[in-house]
Amino acid sequence: MGLEKKVRKVLERYSGYNLSCEIRDGVVFLYGRVRSYEEWVEIGLEVGRIKGVEGVVNKIVWDGYPAEKVREREERRRRIFEENKGRVVGSYDVVVIGGGVTGTAIARELSRYQLRIALLEKAPDVATGATKANNGMIHAGVEPPRSTLKRKLNVKGCRMYERWARELNFKYKRVGSLWLITPRTLEKYRRFLPGPLYTLVLKYVLPYIVVLKGIINGVRGLRVVRGRKIFEMEPYAARDALAAVYVPWTAIVDPYEVAVALAENAAANGVEIFTSTEVVGFLKEGDTIKGVVTNRGVFLCRYVVNAAGVYADEIAEMAGSPEYTIHPRKGVLVLFHRSTGSYVRHCLAEIILPPPPRTKGGGINPTPHGNVMWGPTAVEVPDKEDVSVDPEEVQLVLAKYSTILSEFPRDRVIRYFAGVRAATFTEDFVIRPAKWVRNLLHVAGIQSPGLASAPAIAEYAVQKLREMGLELREKPSFNPFREPIPSLRDMEPEQAEELIRRDSRWGHVVCECELVTEAEIVEAIRRGARTVDAVKRRTRAGMGECQGGRCLIKVAMILSRELGVPLPAVLKEEAPLFDGYVRGEAW
Repeated sequence: MGLEKKVRKVLERYSGYNLSCEIRDGVVFLYGRVRSYEEWVEIGLEVGRIKGVEGVVNKIVWDGYPAEKVREREERRRRIFEENKGRVVGSYDVVVIGGGVTGTAIARELSRYQLRIALLEKAPDVATGATKANNGMIHAGVEPPRSTLKRKLNVKGCRMYERWARELNFKYKRVGSLWLITPRTLEKYRRFLPGPLYTLVLKYVLPYIVVLKGIINGVRGLRVVRGRKIFEMEPYAARDALAAVYVPWTAIVDPYEVAVALAENAAANGVEIFTSTEVVGFLKEGDTIKGVVTNRGVFLCRYVVNAAGVYADEIAEMAGSPEYTIHPRKGVLVLFHRSTGSYVRHCLAEIILPPPPRTKGGGINPTPHGNVMWGPTAVEVPDKEDVSVDPEEVQLVLAKYSTILSEFPRDRVIRYFAGVRAATFTEDFVIRPAKWVRNLLHVAGIQSPGLASAPAIAEYAVQKLREMGLELREKPSFNPFREPIPSLRDMEPEQAEELIRRDSRWGHVVCECELVTEAEIVEAIRRGARTVDAVKRRTRAGMGECQGGRCLIKVAMILSRELGVPLPAVLKEEAPLFDGYVRGEAW
């Protein structure tokens, strides 16, 4: 059966609607109207699963589709385009769009070569999208299907992280993961297996199937754990655990710290990073991009990398090569106080089969700073900016993952937050030259395990640029190393005393929860932090138990002083922190 017939067969199942399709170079364009957003997602996913489909551009609308909002956004972009298309900022070999971990990794990889590179990020800082809002787990690569690019780059990227951590000096801990098998694991199939057989399958068959899948995917070192050994490894693991699979390669990082480190090292090696720079269109000659138009002006270029996360589909369409639609998938995470760190030693998950659709299932994991995190969930949402969290979602996380641990102080929550994954309907990474634009590279659909895959994604993307014709001559002066901001909480007393003698700001603690000093905050600003949250990502000021309740105003005052702006102009992230001046005694 031909590709078009297969697509039409899917659409026929929705006979109540007048749906149509068009296929161009393996990309399926869908048109029509349905009643609900959920149907829009399901149709796109069904078409995306068809073998031979390289991308799904879902132009179907649903009842309640925000047409007016879309029209206003397009008109705003056109207005900014017209205002700035004649103003040239500079000329570059490569322009990278997107300052998440993917974009910063690609920019840093490109900085190895004798190229002029610009990285454009529409937010005031790097790492403000999905990068800042995931659980920081470096997956080993057991989960992705073998035939996917996800699997290939996840396995390779995971192994590259130790070198990245050595070079870039971010916190990295290889803690391993423990996947628990309990009586709930095959609950949906229990009626097909007599009691004793059910237990035997769980203890002696299923663990080795999981290990075999890992071996097939290229992940080595997995082993089966049973009985007392489970509780030696994880004393608070679910008491009804019958067996577990240990995955030694799993690690944890702070994802925003990784992206900041990449950006700093890229900048040190010549990459020009432009924040608060929104892409609104392109200047083209035929099928070739000549310039990227932004609210700052035009960035003339020879090649463009589209690593724009949830907005990658809109960037692709503006460039003239729409090949996929992003359907945002929200994930809620719950963060616990550092005092809970002793309850969890590894990344923990409970295997439930069949697995939940469109997610690896989430779990419980430690963080590099000793906190514990539960989640994430996976919910399709129509709004790419929907990072809201309501009490019901928090309760869902607490209920869903509570079976993993026999004891845990769930009242020690200090924060909950959400991120939005940039999923395409083919549910795989899209890293390829654009089909209808000669010098555009798509790096899209980078959802989990995108963080774990980032080092390999960067290498893969640069290789694709080479194949597209970009000449890569190594830069003898490239320095792969980056020094982090010194942290008082990590110092020996003698070292701290010496720093305080040289600069009294090292003795001025601004954030008591995380022991962050004025000197660290000033250094973060020197390195490019321009908002309260940008300082937080670089120093952890505001990440402790009070979540900024005692230090937020102090950080804002330092920003005001160092940047030479009035206090009301200080931003939290993208919006002003205060409505008016704050007057009071010096602190």
